[in-house]
Amino acid sequence: MKCFSRRDFIKAGAAGAVMTSLSLTSNAGAIIGKRAKPKVGVQLYSVRELCKNDLVGTLKAIKAIGYEGVEFAGYYGKSAKELRQMLDDIGLLACGTHTGLATIGPDQLAATIEFNQELGNKYLIVPGMKGPDAQAWINLARQFSAAAETAKRSGMFVGYHNHQHEFKDKFDGKCKWEIFFDNTAPDVCQQLDVGHVVSAGDDPVYWLKKYPNRSRTLHAKEIYPGPGILGQVPEGKTGVNWDAVFAAAEADVTEWYIVETEADPKSIENVRGCFEFLKAKGRA
Repeated sequence: MKCFSRRDFIKAGAAGAVMTSLSLTSNAGAIIGKRAKPKVGVQLYSVRELCKNDLVGTLKAIKAIGYEGVEFAGYYGKSAKELRQMLDDIGLLACGTHTGLATIGPDQLAATIEFNQELGNKYLIVPGMKGPDAQAWINLARQFSAAAETAKRSGMFVGYHNHQHEFKDKFDGKCKWEIFFDNTAPDVCQQLDVGHVVSAGDDPVYWLKKYPNRSRTLHAKEIYPGPGILGQVPEGKTGVNWDAVFAAAEADVTEWYIVETEADPKSIENVRGCFEFLKAKGRA
């Protein structure tokens, strides 16, 4: 299967069972209220150049850092069966995929579901799309709602991932994000990229609370552009209020914190630094 870049995807269209026996000292087993602490994964777009050259070696390095899962942004020419075998052998889970808008449309959704069932992934996230006016975003919301209803029958979720324009651009005083999620079915997930939200001058905590039970996976990124490690921001800039974000996500249905760093796709060091930040915050 062809390996698509994030740009390709945008151009193309653009909780789990409760654990009953857990050790309070394990990463996955710490309890927040009645819920398990979100797991920690990484978006492979962060290390896409490494993946192109050595996918297995990169996945092993991610596992060695301590990550529990990976989110795909392309499949590096591999079949779902091949990818699933890699993940199983290494001990990683699929915590999502970024997939083009067309792949959740009526002509391709069945194939998308089949591929991701074999992969072991239940989160189908569109990473970007455009619409020239409010009605276009309402129409997109209806498309997502229909896809989410179909995917739900296979135990999957359909969602949308933001950049900055969804909060900066407004029609009649409402931003694209609000227009879209005001018009989707409750099963459509919002995958907030908190770094992009803050970079757009908005507050991710507000949106987590405005649309409860939507944030099953959350993109952990610092403000953009930046050094590429969570908690590190350019001098003189205000970064993400991580304590507030974590509290809001953990009061909701968030199952995964997914690290994304865009600073250097040829190195794993920023991914390592992000994990160390989450560990220091008690989230990894």
